[in-house]
Amino acid sequence: MLESNKLIEFSIHSDLKNIDIIKPFQTKHFLPNWFKKIDAHSVEEMNIKGCVPFTDCLSAGYILPLPQDLFVSHRTYNLEKKEEESYYKFSCADISTSKAYEYNINSSEQELHDIKQVGGQGSFLGEKNGNQNIIKILNPWRIKTPKGYSCLFTTPFYKEEDHFSIISAIVDTDDFEDNINFPIIFNNDKYPTFKKTFKQGTPYVQVIPFKRDSWKRKYSTIKINKEKRFFYFSNLLNRYKKLIWKKKIWN
Repeated sequence: MLESNKLIEFSIHSDLKNIDIIKPFQTKHFLPNWFKKIDAHSVEEMNIKGCVPFTDCLSAGYILPLPQDLFVSHRTYNLEKKEEESYYKFSCADISTSKAYEYNINSSEQELHDIKQVGGQGSFLGEKNGNQNIIKILNPWRIKTPKGYSCLFTTPFYKEEDHFSIISAIVDTDDFEDNINFPIIFNNDKYPTFKKTFKQGTPYVQVIPFKRDSWKRKYSTIKINKEKRFFYFSNLLNRYKKLIWKKKIWN
């Protein structure tokens, strides 16, 4: 039997207006276009759309939309200076810099994380980010879960917009009392230089609450029943969903 619904709470400063476009929403409402284009499987042809473990992952938890427009110029060449440069700018209309920090809203005067914090130039994340300093997106939503529950924060699984990803993290959101902000890493491997505006409301974080437990491991051996194994795989299409799968509810 499923537990009664747990409550995850998203709170925002009461002075902020027109927040509908940045309200967190269920991940199931953000299925990537490439996935939606796949025809539903038939008995004769099973595909990823009928794979419940995959769709559970794809639709788990909640989505945080980008709180503001973000313009990025990543490693572009400045003809006047005759050198490569990177810069970014958040839209921050009608909010003073001091108020922006009070509301946990991004301003054009934000500090960057020094690349040394991820190991410096030549490190794994440093190289991934084009050896540039790290942009941090301030998140105006404070996130609270019940006692004993934490949240995994990660880039939405299998998203098509892959210019950047957040640095994934787990936060004990039952006790953490502050806003959680998100450093981002640009996909310099695929986009070594670009100019692009990422629009307010763009999904950029997937939030998956989970119950904390302590675990032990053990190793064992098994004997394979070939007849049973054949029966299992010959009925795999609906067997997992009918006999094993437990519905996950994200409201």
